[in-house]
Amino acid sequence: MVITIEPGMEYAPGKMLVHEEDIHITASGPQILTRRAPRELIVIR
Repeated sequence: MVITIEPGMEYAPGKMLVHEEDIHITASGPQILTRRAPRELIVIR
């Protein structure tokens, strides 16, 4: 079974942020399918 968790947050009036996590549930446990973003910030000059 695959489920998607989509918590939402309003960070300013009328502005929403929704983060999605796709998770594969197996007999041996859950496996996160969503790729992680790099921890390093990209600097744009």
